[in-house]
Order: sequence, then C-alpha cells, then structure tokens
Amino acid sequence: MLNCIQESFKLTNKYIILATPLILFSLLSSLYILFSMGGNVISLAVAGVLFVLMFAAFLSGWFFMIRECVKNPDTEDPNSLIKYFPEGVGEYFLSALGGVLFALIIASALVLVSYFAGMKLIGEIGIPNDVLAKAMESFSELKSMLLSLSEEQLLKLNAWNILLFLTMIFTYFIMMFYAPVMLFKEKNPFIAFFVSLKDLFSRKFLQNLLLFAVIFISYFILSILTTILGMNIIIHFIFTIINFYYLVLIAVLVFNFYYNNYARVGSKIDKLC
Repeated sequence: MLNCIQESFKLTNKYIILATPLILFSLLSSLYILFSMGGNVISLAVAGVLFVLMFAAFLSGWFFMIRECVKNPDTEDPNSLIKYFPEGVGEYFLSALGGVLFALIIASALVLVSYFAGMKLIGEIGIPNDVLAKAMESFSELKSMLLSLSEEQLLKLNAWNILLFLTMIFTYFIMMFYAPVMLFKEKNPFIAFFVSLKDLFSRKFLQNLLLFAVIFISYFILSILTTILGMNIIIHFIFTIINFYYLVLIAVLVFNFYYNNYARVGSKIDKLC
C-alpha cells in the first residue's frame, strides 16, 4: 500500500497536466450552472441534461488520461498526455454517461433503503415542514430550531445524521473501483459495476478497505483545514490549489492501485482492454 501511494505521488507530480482538464471543467461547469439558474422547469431540465452530458464527456476523457498515465508511467513527454483526452471522449463517452446514470440510480436506491430503514428503526423527528424550511434560510434560524427541540428529538436527529452519513460512506465505498473497471476491463457500465463489486469484495478486501480509509481520512482532514483556514482570500486560493492536486492524486491512486492489483491479473474476467 505504501509503495502504491509513493508511486501515485510520483505519477501525479510528473503528470500534473492531469489537473488542467479538472480545473477547466470546474470553472466552465460553475459558470454554466450560474447562468442556467432562474429559468422555468423545462429550461432547468434541459440544462440538467446538458450538464450530465458535459460531465460524462469530461469523465471519459480525464479517466482515459489517467489510465494512460498509470499504464505508461515512463513517457518522456508528460504534457503529451493531454492528447488522449479527446480520444477518451470518443471511446468512453457512452460508458461514462451510462456509468453516471447508473451510479445515480444506485445512490438513489441506497438513500431510499436508508430512509425506509430509518423510518422503521428511528422514526420521524417531528419537525413541521414549514419550520424546517425556515431553518434552512440562515444559520441563526437553524440554531433557534435546534434549541427548540426536545432531548428525544435531538437523539433522533443525531441518529438520522449517522444513518445518512453511513449510507453516503457505503455508497462511495462500493463505487470506488467502478471507473477503473470501465477503463481497464469492461466498457458496459452495468456489467462493470458488478465486476467492480466482485473485485472490491475479493480476497484483497482488507487492502481495499485500507485504501478507502486512507482516502476518507485524508479527505476529512483536508476538508477541516480548508474550512478553518480558508477564511483569508490568499489562504483560500492556496487550499483551492491543494484540493485540485488532492483530487488528481486520489484518482491516480485508485487507478494505480486497481491496475497493479487487479487489471494485470490474467484470467477470463481480469483482462486488459
């Protein structure tokens, strides 16, 4: 695991060009969302569909760049990696689009299961909808609502928070190898999901769990530091750059770990594309 992390740092530093598509997509998508707000229901629906298509195009090209980076770590010209972006969009756009939609379906299904389980095991908190809507308007309103809750309601609220948090963590965990499988083994997003689960819960499950723990803990620490220290404009800018670097590093780490532990294995299922 340590060797894989060290190698992923080296790859990220060498192929820092991987941050360019991520930064550009972040900027363009933010502007797109900003200018798409405020329309009627139909225009918002069209904007949502176009955003999903744009997101799938970005993922297909970016993940293909990462795949090439992991498979060919000794490229003499690291900046030449950018030429693989359009090639990845052409080859994996439909896979990425199907993957995004299928991931949304899986996540929604898990949230529904979590909701029904919570209603059965925890029960309703007992907060009227109008009070809850008002509490979302400002921090002071939210604080007033929390202070007005009884001890039983606070216990239920904490239980719901824990349940939703665990649901989110579990969703991220089962999706960890989804993208690498589509790029290394199986383009069909439906089949790729089940192959990713097979690999995730394989004999190397403890290593996979450790990898996820490293990612989760590092992200948690970075989020806290960003929130606490990011009040100053200059420091906020620095942490923004750090966050972009971190996202590239984690993507490279997951792809590199999967490639070294699963994609190189020769079998009828574990085959290279």
